[in-house]
Amino acid sequence: MRPLLFLIGFLVFTSLAAQVAAPDFLCTRSDAGTEVLRWNNVASGCGPFQATEILTATDRNGPYTLLAALTDPSTTEYADPNPAGQMRFYFLRYRYDCPGQAVINSDTLDNLIPLTPVVQFAGVEGNEIVLSWLPSRSPEVSGYNVLEVTPNSIDFVATVSGATEFRLPFLASDPAPATRQFRLVAIDPCGNDSPQGTIVRPMDLTGAGGTGCGSDITLQIDQAARANYLPATALELFVSVDGAAAVSAGTFPPDATSINYRNANDGEDLAFYVEAVLANGLGRARSTVFRQTVNITQPIRDFPLYGASFEADGSVLLRYAEPASPTALDAFSALLGQSGNRTTEIPLTGTIFGSGGVLTLPTLPAPLAEGETLRLRLADACGREVTTNAVQPVFLSGRALAPGNNLLNWSPLVNNLPGSLSYDIHRAIVADAGAAAGAVFEPIAMDVEGTSYADALDPGQGMACYLIIARFLPASAVPVATQAFRSNVVCVAPPTEVYLPNAFSPSAREAANRVFQPFFSSLPESEGYALLVFDRWGGLLFESQDPTAGWSGDRSGQPLPSGAYLYQLRYRTANGAERLRTGVVNLIR
Repeated sequence: MRPLLFLIGFLVFTSLAAQVAAPDFLCTRSDAGTEVLRWNNVASGCGPFQATEILTATDRNGPYTLLAALTDPSTTEYADPNPAGQMRFYFLRYRYDCPGQAVINSDTLDNLIPLTPVVQFAGVEGNEIVLSWLPSRSPEVSGYNVLEVTPNSIDFVATVSGATEFRLPFLASDPAPATRQFRLVAIDPCGNDSPQGTIVRPMDLTGAGGTGCGSDITLQIDQAARANYLPATALELFVSVDGAAAVSAGTFPPDATSINYRNANDGEDLAFYVEAVLANGLGRARSTVFRQTVNITQPIRDFPLYGASFEADGSVLLRYAEPASPTALDAFSALLGQSGNRTTEIPLTGTIFGSGGVLTLPTLPAPLAEGETLRLRLADACGREVTTNAVQPVFLSGRALAPGNNLLNWSPLVNNLPGSLSYDIHRAIVADAGAAAGAVFEPIAMDVEGTSYADALDPGQGMACYLIIARFLPASAVPVATQAFRSNVVCVAPPTEVYLPNAFSPSAREAANRVFQPFFSSLPESEGYALLVFDRWGGLLFESQDPTAGWSGDRSGQPLPSGAYLYQLRYRTANGAERLRTGVVNLIR
């Protein structure tokens, strides 16, 4: 098999080598009514040179006729008179004395200037402006001149040969790439150049967003520049985050004028560019780069409201956990949940963050009642809102069960938060309820887990006032101090006990025995109090609404004789119960 293969290869090589190559037909040039043809000669070693033949036609498809046969093998130029400026087509070939060998024709050239090249796009890659174009359809074209179009001139930039791409470096101090405009001109060896091509410039990419209230970034695409490129099938967005390699962020219709980027995160340095994907795989036109540092106003973070406290001065205080990254607020208010699902909103002024998690509310429209809730509603400058959890303070009540025994009951601290809760009970002994505001309260029971407590004390001590301090320890991964909340203050007066003597004498040695009057363990209130004394026939002898006043045994200043007299006593106890006592007292003279 090897000799046969060698023979076939030798015959093929010999056949190709035996062809008569064509002249290198360079160009034509119209000069004063004459078409000047130029070419370079190509050697052929198959036999003696006879002539260089020039064939011409007025139609590209022929028929072609022999215009000239030049016998000088060094001739490289020929002038064809064409005073009327007729459209003509030419090709060249050699005639050698090489019988049976194929003769190759040159390119067919017309007598027109080169056709204008079609620019694919002007793009930006790194610090270079990239121009890309399709080869001119004129075979005589030997290169391309790159021209920059300015407002006042058209400036030569470079001549490109053997390529259809040009890269122009630029500096930061140069005009912005998207403002620079370019044209292309095809040239041939005869000094002809084509008409100037379409003006193109890089596609600009601008944008806005990613700052303030909006996290979205809207990118604007320079469709006016892209319209001068070859048709595109799509636009592809690329983004680089914090200097990393750019990655695709989606494809969009080729006529899209804007793209909304929704994946921006606060603090990122983003760099965007768009590539127009040309049809038929002819390349990609890259836009300028738009850069944006994302600086988003952070929304209000949800935070827990630990509880509400009744302060000694009568104000209501809220305690809460401040967010790690507090947001500047546009407005905030307290929401007071009232009975019947009604809500009263109390606008607040000043600031809530940076105060250590403590806020004292202004005077409420009405005193907070048991079962009502408090919340905070906050709005930032972007209109975003957060409403905290609802809280209820501790409401304390108390009553005397018997002398020296008081029963306390309270509502639990409500905040609907996980954590542990206990109560401390504090007491102050005062002369009357009015003195409770300045009294010193001492703890009498600590870490009580229930919501009731029975207090035993000396009946002769006086009035006992109480307050509860609820202690809440949040269940949090981050250590948080125990939060303390005061209840309202409740004062419990001892039960009102009364002693009524059965006899008295105006002449008695002891002053207390000279009048008839009740003796109370604690004076009742004047309201509802009445002491009346009657004779045996029911006649009224004495009447008083003063718990400290008594009957001295007379009627209208006149002493009455010894004897038995009837009385009636009405009074109200410390817990508000009304009492009635009747009986007989003996007057002794």
